[in-house]
Amino acid sequence: VFGSSIGRGSRAADRPGLRHRYLPLRANGPASVPYDLLSFLFSLRRCDAVVVMGVSAGVCMPLMRWLAGSRRIVVNVDGLEARRSKWRGLPRAFLRLSERLAIRHAHQVISDNQGIADIVASTYGRASTIIPYGNDHVQPIESEQARALVRQRFGLEPGCYLLTVARIEPENQIAEMMEAALVSGVERYVVVGNFSTTALGQQLQQRYREEPRIQCIDALFEPQALAALRAGCRLYLHGHSVGGTNPSLIEMLPYHRPILAFDCIFNRHTLADQGGYFASAAALVQCLRTPDLQAWTPQPDDPAFARYRWTAIARAYSRLCQPEVMA
Repeated sequence: VFGSSIGRGSRAADRPGLRHRYLPLRANGPASVPYDLLSFLFSLRRCDAVVVMGVSAGVCMPLMRWLAGSRRIVVNVDGLEARRSKWRGLPRAFLRLSERLAIRHAHQVISDNQGIADIVASTYGRASTIIPYGNDHVQPIESEQARALVRQRFGLEPGCYLLTVARIEPENQIAEMMEAALVSGVERYVVVGNFSTTALGQQLQQRYREEPRIQCIDALFEPQALAALRAGCRLYLHGHSVGGTNPSLIEMLPYHRPILAFDCIFNRHTLADQGGYFASAAALVQCLRTPDLQAWTPQPDDPAFARYRWTAIARAYSRLCQPEVMA
């Protein structure tokens, strides 16, 4: 497993059958192209198959396919990055080219959501295997412990706040949800995200710094703290409009809390049409004023959610890496 050493305080320990390798390059942005290519080249001598997560290095995929010889290349197209609103002009054209070449030259294509698979099929005429992300790694927490932690750590009253965990990007509609929350009169709306590292995040922090009903928490990676916030919220808001299966959404399911999500094919597939949905800021205001929390609570034991178990996901990836599976 290759990862970036930049900004990493500690490194994961190797285990039997698992080795970690780190490159002094960022795994996202422009550096993702040499990062993916070098990871591929360094792994070639020791592997029978290569799983590439994302398509940013797709421009190198014809070369990678040629160098791979009999080794299999499996590509997870992720959220089809070129369709995100933050990309324009040359960067978007580059990402579209990378996407096309990666999908064309991979032995196997993985989509994490039926909506992504439909786009891949209609745009490129290529079938893909649907393998989502998992959620059974999230930390369980006792209700008493969760209540104590949200009070002491975040100054919140359990059951009296709305929650969102997301990257602060335009397509995740954070600004729109904040405004709708204020208009609807909610007591507190808590948003956890990378506020300090994005222009939009910094703007929102500045805009609402004197507004007590909006609480911005910078990127939080402590499992227990996240578990407490999720378990203690009254309602979870999910504004993602692109990107397939969003990990932050499926990670809410084990906490059995009401979920109100933006109405798009990706979120409906992820939630198996459970939960509640809003199609606009005005609709969100109306939902928040007249909530139906019981109807918006997905059932975590629904058979549709068994697909989010990591053991099943690992088996699915392993199967696609086998040479007898046809491209």
